[in-house]
Amino acid sequence: FLSIKQTILVMFCTKMHVEFISRPYIHKIPVKKQQVTLLHSSHTKLTNKNNHSSPDATRPAKPNIFNILKPYKGMISVLLLFALLSNSINLVIPKIISHGIDSYTQADFSYSRIVLQFMSASLLILIFAFLQSIFQTYASERVARDLRSQLSEKISRQSYSFIQQVNPSKLLTNLTSDADSVKMFVSMAIVAVASSLFIIIGASALLISIDWKLALAVLAVLPIISIAFMLVFKRLKMYFKRSREIVDWLNRIINESITGAMLVRVLNAQMPEYNKFLEANTQARDNGMAILRLFATLMPVVTFVGNMASLTILALGGHFVINGSMSLGDFTAFSSYLSLLIFPIMIIGFMSNFIAQSSAS
Repeated sequence: FLSIKQTILVMFCTKMHVEFISRPYIHKIPVKKQQVTLLHSSHTKLTNKNNHSSPDATRPAKPNIFNILKPYKGMISVLLLFALLSNSINLVIPKIISHGIDSYTQADFSYSRIVLQFMSASLLILIFAFLQSIFQTYASERVARDLRSQLSEKISRQSYSFIQQVNPSKLLTNLTSDADSVKMFVSMAIVAVASSLFIIIGASALLISIDWKLALAVLAVLPIISIAFMLVFKRLKMYFKRSREIVDWLNRIINESITGAMLVRVLNAQMPEYNKFLEANTQARDNGMAILRLFATLMPVVTFVGNMASLTILALGGHFVINGSMSLGDFTAFSSYLSLLIFPIMIIGFMSNFIAQSSAS
């Protein structure tokens, strides 16, 4: 009897509590009618104002990989500083060679001076490259660690229905492949792209300072290479985004095959599972081949344009040397700066892989 009485009492209290919390807010607190009307009208105006606001105000921000790196801008700035210092010394080496050749032709050559200049430049490059590698590794590992920690904390706060809706295989890809892509972007792509742009600008300025006529003829190839890169970048991002979807698909199939291995054996469904995996694996192969075809098209274009620039230097530069308007040392420096100019463009082409991959991640 006591148990029944307690049960009825709990049911009655629960009913009263549900009725109380389901009542309108104005019934809970004694508020005058004029105040309720005023509050309702102000709330309506505020709601209408929010509804008529621009769609950009409520639109979520577009994902951007550089937003992830904002907390590490100090560390990345130091990393870029060491990289730029090392590359600035690389730009000085052709000038040292040029002065050595000219001094030799003018019977004013000094072995000790040339050796000292080369040793000093090599030592500085070694120091800055060593510091760059340390900061590069530390920054990339720290970004990857913090990114995985933030993702794990975010996932742990979600409900079970959200995990099932998003798909655990996609979350696994976020924690592994996507985080590694961002780490590769920090460790390789940022430094490589910044150094390449610095060398391209510096080498172009030095080419113009040596002979602006020949420099303009050589720098005319840069727009052709830029257009080729732009066309390839447009399609690469789409393919890398598709590759992320295929990786999610493969992870889901593997996860289902492992967790449901007993059921697959009981139902004798090995062949359907094998066909599902084969289909996903085939699409991953085709997508990877499409990416390789784009790079296979890009690199010959860059090589051909670079060879045309070398031919221009040999023809016009040789003519200037014969006429006496350009020294042999400047001609050698011009050829060296052309190599420095073409190589960073190829590096940017290779780094486009990491840039597109990390942007998709």
